[in-house]
Amino acid sequence: MTSDDKRSQEELGQESHSKIDVERNTEMPSLNAKVLLFVFIGIIAVFVMTMIVNGYIFRYTTEIKTGYYLSILVSNFLFLMVIIVTKLVKKLSWASLGWNKVKFIKSLKVVFKVWAIIWIAHIIYMLVIFAMGITPPENALTELLEKPNLLMLLANVLLIAVVAPIIEETLFRGLLFAGLRNYFGIWTAIVISAVIFSSLHFELIGFFPRFALGVGLGYLYVKSGSIYPSIGLHSLNNLIAVLIISTV
Repeated sequence: MTSDDKRSQEELGQESHSKIDVERNTEMPSLNAKVLLFVFIGIIAVFVMTMIVNGYIFRYTTEIKTGYYLSILVSNFLFLMVIIVTKLVKKLSWASLGWNKVKFIKSLKVVFKVWAIIWIAHIIYMLVIFAMGITPPENALTELLEKPNLLMLLANVLLIAVVAPIIEETLFRGLLFAGLRNYFGIWTAIVISAVIFSSLHFELIGFFPRFALGVGLGYLYVKSGSIYPSIGLHSLNNLIAVLIISTV
């Protein structure tokens, strides 16, 4: 083989690699400003629509727990629509939304470490709150989880510890945080996404614990490059909360 032939093969190889890179970039576009704006508009729209729908739900629902279940289903459905519409309109792959494979055992160890730190921070926060003479008010979610029968307990676990973490992590870490990171850096994006995540729960006393959880979830996403560990921590946190409130 002559040197000219070798050079031609190298050039062909470089061209093929370039084509592959272009195809990958087309298949997995970055979460640019347009995507981020689209997500922000979607979150605001969900907030407005949820408030309107909740008004009708609690006006025409006599059983309060039924109303809460319907409200949770509606909010999760609307958030899911934001994810799907954003993905389709902006032509995003699931991988670009954080659905990437991870090493299970290694990730599980990190999940438990972050979870332990978050719960220690939560306990310290609650001790400070009680020391200040502040008693957290019973919220709607607590009323929903108290004294359930077996069917209700299973429904609570499914909705709060399975469905909600999957949808919320895809939206808040896979889309919102990933978009913010491109413009504000990792830690600023983690803090902003955690603030928005906690604020949307509309509970002042519980803001800090949920903010700490949001920071931990963002850290897991950065460390692993996947939302699977974030979903795992979110599910674990919600499952323990459901079981504790259900058994008290």
